[in-house]
Formats: sequence, C-alpha cells, structure tokens
Amino acid sequence: MLQRRAASANLVSKAGDTVMRPTYLLPALLACAACVAQPQAGPASQAAQACFWPSQVSGFSDAGPDRALVRIGTRETWELTLSPGCPDVDWAMKIGIKSRSGERICSGRPAELLVPNASGSGLRSCMVSSVRRLSPEEAAVDGQTSAP
Repeated sequence: MLQRRAASANLVSKAGDTVMRPTYLLPALLACAACVAQPQAGPASQAAQACFWPSQVSGFSDAGPDRALVRIGTRETWELTLSPGCPDVDWAMKIGIKSRSGERICSGRPAELLVPNASGSGLRSCMVSSVRRLSPEEAAVDGQTSAP
C-alpha cells in the first residue's frame, strides 16, 4: 500500500510573518544541491527559469481581479495570475503558495495559492495560471518595492 506524503506550504501574513514552516528539509537540500551542480546558463535562459522558494515570501497584496503580488525579501516582487473564481486575496490575512511541479515556484510552472477560510479552519486552494517576476519599474508602479 502506497502512502502519500502531505505537501507543506508556508502561510505568510500580510505583515510578512511566516506562520507555518516547511517540515521536509531533505528534499529542499537535495534540490538546492542539484541547482549548484548545474552549469551557468545565459541571461535569457536564466530569466525564463526565474524561481523562488515559498519560504522566501515576505508579504503579499491584492493587485486587482485574479491577480496577486508576492514580495520576496525587499527587492523582488512577483505577479501571480489566478484562475477565475479564486478566493479574494484582498480580504485574506495570510496566504500560502506551493509549487505543483517541484519545490520552487518558477515562471512557466504551475503553482497553487492557499487561502485560509474565514472561519479559520481549512484552506481554499486556487490554481495560479501564470507566475512572473516584475521588473523594478513595474513593481514601483504597483507600489511594492522599498528603496534600493
């Protein structure tokens, strides 16, 4: 009988506090070791493979219908395009994000946004149809960056 291991995701409050930490460090360490072993690629392929770890998310905000922005530290902002009918991120006090293909959240790979129910029990999930890193100019327009 095969058992499935529950996927872990970080929940991040709007203030940027991590609420839940990942419980499986070994796969993350192995994935990190695999990243180090890869040869350096040119700038075009690096931009296409831009990724972040869910644990790096330091905050989030609503960016209009079917759009959310997540901050990675103080210098990066990523746009998540959500599938229609997703929970309203504007009213959420915390969210989680997890990859549906591997450990990291990357441009061009499927992801899932997790929003706690208003009652505090359980999570509602939402498919993320697109993930992309915003340029500093785009992030400034959205008011998400801090001074360099």
